[in-house]
Amino acid sequence: MTSPVTDPGSELFANDKAARALEAVYLTADLVAQRRTVMALLAAQPGERIADVGCGPGLLALDLAAAVGPAGHVLAADVSESMVSMASQRCAGLGYVRTGQAHASALPAPDGALDAVVCTQVLEYVPDAAGALREFARVLRPGGRLLLMDTDWESCVWHSGDPARMRRIIDAWDSHCAHPHLPGRLVPMLADAGFTDVRVSVHALVTHTRFAGTFCEGMIDSLSRHAVRTAQVDAETVAGWRDDLLRIDADGRTFFSLNRHLFIAVRA
Repeated sequence: MTSPVTDPGSELFANDKAARALEAVYLTADLVAQRRTVMALLAAQPGERIADVGCGPGLLALDLAAAVGPAGHVLAADVSESMVSMASQRCAGLGYVRTGQAHASALPAPDGALDAVVCTQVLEYVPDAAGALREFARVLRPGGRLLLMDTDWESCVWHSGDPARMRRIIDAWDSHCAHPHLPGRLVPMLADAGFTDVRVSVHALVTHTRFAGTFCEGMIDSLSRHAVRTAQVDAETVAGWRDDLLRIDADGRTFFSLNRHLFIAVRA
């Protein structure tokens, strides 16, 4: 969850059009399966009070609402006005879901008010990630659960006819967020913020057939725009990269893999 004006990654949801494009990626089968993994690991119970920090268009918040039911409460927060608007529409009519703009380091919840905090694909965009972890500890009750999911973008494996060009495109993508290699540092950061009993797992996003309608297809568009917008790679090189991927895909030789690292920890 990042500032829509100044933080890395802001172009991902800077306006309604960008937010809708990101929502379309969230609706792919790849990310539907990812949300199922998150929900299974969290094991939310009826009556629990849970915050979804960086809620995006509200897809996970809606799943959380179904799990906690009317006896529970879901706080769905995001810094992006466009994302909050979509989340509000998606959760309309559910009086136990509260949506609103908020930063990860300043959540609208009293000390110890929550049973769980979920923050998926968000912390890597927060410049003061350690401060956000301390804020999560503040709003959680002792024994409350924190579930994080972030990506080390070095884990990306992507078949290409020109590996050096592929490396340039992926390296350029590192600048789209504040911490492109965050997972390797999270265990000690969690301990410093007051969390114990950390468990770590990996959810892999894999495409090994045609990429139409997959997370991989969304990544092609995102990496292309970012590389050109930041002038790290020229437009001609990016166009050649896209053409290469299209040729590989037409031959049925696409291979894309990316690891999401999930951390679940307990508030001491």
